[in-house]
Amino acid sequence: MKFIINTSQFIYRLIVCFIEKAPQLCVNSYLCNILFFSIFFFMYGQSSINPEWIPANNLPVCTAENAQYFPILTTDGNDGVIVTWRDGRNGNYDIYGQRVDKNGNMVWTPDGIPICDQDAAQGAPEIVTDMKGGAIIIWGDMRNGSQDSFAQRVDANGEKLWVPDGVSVCTEPTLQDDFTAISDGNGGVIVVWEDWRSGNQDIYIQKISSDGNAVWDHNGTAVFRGEGDQYDPVLISDGKGGAIIVWWDISTPDWNIFAQHIDSNGGAFCVWADYRNDPNFFTSAQLYAQHIAADGTHLWEKDGIQICELPVNQQQHKTVIDDKGGFIVVWWDDRDVFADIYAQRVNVEGKRLWDKEGVPVCTEGGVQQNPMLVSDGAGGAIAYWLDYREDFGNITEDAIYAQRIDENGTPLWQKNGVPVCDAEKEQISPNAVSTSIGSVIVVWSDARGKDHDIYINRVQ
Repeated sequence: MKFIINTSQFIYRLIVCFIEKAPQLCVNSYLCNILFFSIFFFMYGQSSINPEWIPANNLPVCTAENAQYFPILTTDGNDGVIVTWRDGRNGNYDIYGQRVDKNGNMVWTPDGIPICDQDAAQGAPEIVTDMKGGAIIIWGDMRNGSQDSFAQRVDANGEKLWVPDGVSVCTEPTLQDDFTAISDGNGGVIVVWEDWRSGNQDIYIQKISSDGNAVWDHNGTAVFRGEGDQYDPVLISDGKGGAIIVWWDISTPDWNIFAQHIDSNGGAFCVWADYRNDPNFFTSAQLYAQHIAADGTHLWEKDGIQICELPVNQQQHKTVIDDKGGFIVVWWDDRDVFADIYAQRVNVEGKRLWDKEGVPVCTEGGVQQNPMLVSDGAGGAIAYWLDYREDFGNITEDAIYAQRIDENGTPLWQKNGVPVCDAEKEQISPNAVSTSIGSVIVVWSDARGKDHDIYINRVQ
């Protein structure tokens, strides 16, 4: 059965924040350009950084020859993390990894261990915990001529648990791209991707068990095979070994958002940037949200509730669930000419719990963009972002800042955030996980050396 969320507005971006039960949903917009999805189920104070984590302005994870890009990380289950990235040290791009313990020590070989250094090029990786102190890493791989997908599991000691060059997720002889992965909750992984085997772009999914065997159909199961193209799949666990997948679909004259549930029940919070009030057509959006029940019923007012009532451009929103069934959303907007970071919390009934125009996370002079968000483990959230703030009249290069916000919308660290890294040259592609309560570990690609390296820091 298919459910349609009817809107008479132009929806530019949608984030599915948390899905409880969803047989199949469709968010219908009449003309969309770029759709981005992500899924998600304490007075000013001072932050601190563990002393072990701060020599020479953050810890280098990898400074090997040539460039390292696209770092991503997951918890190691012991207040540390496992990091993986795309690495150019061997003249083509391979996948490397490193474990960083709770004190900032590099546990594995200096500059990381090869996850896959097969002769062909490997693409940007994904990573999930294996629930036992190790991790499962997934990547795009050109060893067969077109991009396929492979996976490897490593334990807490960095030992490979599957075949040396990784097990195949999909080797169908057409392009697979845009991989997204989650843990299956039982030591395995569920992977979704865009797939061209039918002559147009469809969505496929595969589950790999903890021992490295494909659970579903060889080369994946079709989530949806429409006549048009389907893009940008994302997914969340259903908590029972299955998944809920969301994607952008243009198999009809309208541009739609669909969701499909594999093996369970659920509902959804949906957040999107909406151009219904934009007289200039796709130049200024406001954020809206909707709560959808398991049967597709809209639980909030028709066409959604506003996240921020201020009529200014609001973009690049990210979300996490709170601990009471609602969610926290962060975004940048241009109410003060330059982009600043704001946040809002919405409860399960659709009531805004903070200021109707959002609470400021960072309003420092200059530009703040690409905000991201993780839970702080105590009902609030930790936001981090790329920051180009003014320094004596000059705009700095890329820096990374962070702020913790409690459940009441009060920033807990110093006003306008604390620097995760403000070293010379650019810091790009930050990713973070929360570890202990109020603590976040952030990894990024950093150009302070002769090329891009991988650095990490912990803020709490």
